[in-house]
Amino acid sequence: MSVYILILFAFVGFAFLAFARKWYDYPMLFTIAIGSAVNANIYNSVSAPVYLGQFCFSIDAILYTMFMFCVIICAKDYDVRRAKVLTSAVIAAILVSAVIEFFAGWSSIGYSDDLLIKFIGYLASSVGTFVGIWLMLAVFEKLEKKGVNIYLTFIICVLLASVMNSTIYYSCVISISGRIDNLVYILLGSFIAKSLCVFLGELVYYINTHFWIPNSLKDKYPVKNVNDEKKINIKEKGV
Repeated sequence: MSVYILILFAFVGFAFLAFARKWYDYPMLFTIAIGSAVNANIYNSVSAPVYLGQFCFSIDAILYTMFMFCVIICAKDYDVRRAKVLTSAVIAAILVSAVIEFFAGWSSIGYSDDLLIKFIGYLASSVGTFVGIWLMLAVFEKLEKKGVNIYLTFIICVLLASVMNSTIYYSCVISISGRIDNLVYILLGSFIAKSLCVFLGELVYYINTHFWIPNSLKDKYPVKNVNDEKKINIKEKGV
């Protein structure tokens, strides 16, 4: 039952992203990206696991994929510079959250190695986010110049950033804590969840470029009127 709740959240979360972009698009991408990335570090496979057999799922896979789509959509609909500004703000928010949680835990229950490991996990996530997103945007620019289909570009870029982030994060955590129980099934669960979310992210982009177009992008993605197209065809035929 818990897995179905995560699936429901994924659909609701991406539907909200598509809906909210209509008004104040860039600030909304900023808001959702920060909220998603910060909470992905708080509610992960360690603090909030959901098991289906041996597979371990968590809401952080959904949240982090949503964050990455906010970045890549920002790069596509606005520019890479703004996408990097958004990412920098997200990393700063993660670090602020790490400091707050560390001192809150220290003042409440006292210092412990687990508290330090969790803090280092935030730092590793920040580094992984920086490297993964900067690599993602570099690849995005190259694929854009080559005219690669945008939906294929999204798949390549988001999965690349996800793999890079996970590699840096888990390598750092394992080197400090020694090991992570059930790591293989955590990674498999994360991959399955992120694959679903990549589909939902692409659906969001399609909706926001064909039907529910943000007010700030109406000149870039004008809604096509069927009657107007007929008039254009008649003129072209010289009728």
